[in-house]
Amino acid sequence: MDSINILIGIGLIHCTLFFFDTFFKSCSHYPYLYFLENTGLEIQVLRVKWYTTACNRMIMKWAMDRSRFWLAWFNAGVIITVLLLPIASFIILKMTFSLWIGQSPKDSGIQTLEPMLPGVNLPLNEIGYYAATLALCSIVHEFGHALAAAREDVQVFGMGLLVAFVIPVACAHLNSEQLGALPIYNQLRILCAGVWHNIVLATLAAATLILTTWLWAPLFTVGQGVTVKTILPNSPLLGPTGLLERDTIYKINDCHVNDGDDWYHCILTAVRQPTPGYCITQKLIQDHDESVPAWHMANGAVSCCGDDSEEGGSLCFEYIEGPPAAPLQLPPHSCLPARLVILNTQRFCQYSHHCAPHEMHCMQPSLDNVTKVVQIKRREGKDVLFIGHPGEIYRTVDVSDWVPKYSFLSSDVPEALALLCKYVTVFSAGLAIVNVVPCFYFDGQYIVGALFLLRSKIRHKSLRQALALCVTCIGTLLLGVNLLYIFVNKII
Repeated sequence: MDSINILIGIGLIHCTLFFFDTFFKSCSHYPYLYFLENTGLEIQVLRVKWYTTACNRMIMKWAMDRSRFWLAWFNAGVIITVLLLPIASFIILKMTFSLWIGQSPKDSGIQTLEPMLPGVNLPLNEIGYYAATLALCSIVHEFGHALAAAREDVQVFGMGLLVAFVIPVACAHLNSEQLGALPIYNQLRILCAGVWHNIVLATLAAATLILTTWLWAPLFTVGQGVTVKTILPNSPLLGPTGLLERDTIYKINDCHVNDGDDWYHCILTAVRQPTPGYCITQKLIQDHDESVPAWHMANGAVSCCGDDSEEGGSLCFEYIEGPPAAPLQLPPHSCLPARLVILNTQRFCQYSHHCAPHEMHCMQPSLDNVTKVVQIKRREGKDVLFIGHPGEIYRTVDVSDWVPKYSFLSSDVPEALALLCKYVTVFSAGLAIVNVVPCFYFDGQYIVGALFLLRSKIRHKSLRQALALCVTCIGTLLLGVNLLYIFVNKII
């Protein structure tokens, strides 16, 4: 199903839920109200909120079981988060300075913070990874706050999950009065716990991604070719001698394919470079030549094959002459079976002298500038010959770096895990950096406020609070300007 249709379907589901919710509430439908109260559901416009106290006992138990460990754990979180705060602020300042002088942050080589939007800078077909990653990162973030609060004897009212259209966001409800009454160091453990857990999650996801190849080594190989995942029904590579799903491709013409990047590079090379010539023996040419009087076609190619020969898979090959002094030993054009020529070639060539032995000749298919002959080598089965624009191969064939060692395995599982790890690494690290920026409604606002309340040379508490508010206002303005600039540029 098309991704746009999926989004439209999700919107219709939200509208339907909101309609029935409004209808039953207006009728004072008591079973429905009882259902909402007991499940913790709340339905709003394009939003569904769920709240539960079921995790409270588990959170309390975990917090009390190993109190010393959690104390050291959250103390480490405070140190790492406080060290991250100036780094995040420096990134925002550098981005703002680049915008001030009229230079794009990316052009200046600066690390940028960029909102990830499905359909804008993320493919819509990966919206499931997007939603799952956001849910995981926010749950881990809020669970960190709740666990730290329970460790400091702050009441945890419950945990919630809000789905705004397709974006899931977790939330933890704490007793703010008890939190504010704690000593500053204890407050910092709770305030920094969310960012700290996001940092740990990003580190674990990155480590998993790095070790993915080693973890799957008993079942899959990586770097020794690509496996065909899907072939579109309109692909010109389908057919009795064409590609099949689960084929392992290791070469395109004379270009080696080790992974997906090589796959793209080899196809791009086939597009940009002319069709290569083939070194074949003079005997093969004499035994299989079926040429008829040649004529030039409108597209610039030369045809020297009859209708029956073309239907049988023959092409008109042009003899690539050697040095001017060398005698011409063959006619300029020969009609030869394409598969026979390519399978019996000794090497690729662009000039006659590339075919070293005297009995070898360089023969090149006579085609227009767009049409190319592409030889696709696979581990099992005959080589696939494609005649057409190589871009059709890339457009209609989807490949994976993961080559199964056993026929019952699918490359979808390790590929999905690797992609999820990439999303979690980027999103969790990004959320940690953004959350620590001193900005209203972010963790950075409360962290900066708590840091300014620590002992310092400024004795007046009201002055320290005013300075914290000033820093938060500046951070909010800088972050807002950067996000607005990036959003407008992505949309326009």
